[in-house]
Amino acid sequence: MNGAVVPGTVALLRRNLREGVRSPVIAFIFPVLFPLFLITLVASSYERMAFIPGFPVRPYAAYMAPGLLLFTGMMGSGYSATALMLDAQTGFLDRLRLQPVRPLSILLSRLLFDAIRVIPAVAVVLVVSVVLGARIDHGWLGVLGLLVFCCVWSVAYGGLFYVVALRTGNPQAPLAMAPLSVLLLFASPAAAPPFLLQDWLETVSAWNPFTYVIEGLRALMTGPLEGSTDTALLRAGLVLLVLTVLTQLIVVPSFRRLVED
Repeated sequence: MNGAVVPGTVALLRRNLREGVRSPVIAFIFPVLFPLFLITLVASSYERMAFIPGFPVRPYAAYMAPGLLLFTGMMGSGYSATALMLDAQTGFLDRLRLQPVRPLSILLSRLLFDAIRVIPAVAVVLVVSVVLGARIDHGWLGVLGLLVFCCVWSVAYGGLFYVVALRTGNPQAPLAMAPLSVLLLFASPAAAPPFLLQDWLETVSAWNPFTYVIEGLRALMTGPLEGSTDTALLRAGLVLLVLTVLTQLIVVPSFRRLVED
């Protein structure tokens, strides 16, 4: 597979987008439905939690919004990894060997698809959150920052699914990891501030990388719970960078072996 990386990546990204549009449930619809359910029904049900003395953000929907914006990227994360393994099993990757397409283009097109597919879901959940009382103190620059963080989080978190898919060779294996998103969500300060969590859960939350990405988004929306906005954004950026690099260090050589076998 010889050829330029950029044209091949763009061509395969278009193919991935067409594929996602033809089967939109996991790629585009599922990432919207569950976060919308949480921001409307659950946030309304627990609205009185925001009146607990010391609760940092009101209304409660505004407190939950950062975590749920990121949650959109976690919904359907196994889609691309599963599609990649199906491409291998159906012989599509073998056919690409006959084309001037580099293996890097195949992987980059999947990662870019993961970043792009969350934008409509983030936009919908963000609009509904604002209607329910959420705010973005940093204006349009803050909105742009939210989109960038959500897109990068989708790529970083999705890397875990590529690791499982490429290591097992089973296209169904990534789908079995779906409950991980719920565990990460509720083992973080997404739904309740740390002082309301059990001691053991607060400790788990401190080690949960999702916690620091949430606080980065919260800093852009209603301000950080502690410290400065710059510190919260720096921590979130570092977590995203480390998680992306660590997963790709496994994904890239595993994918290279897949296409060279």
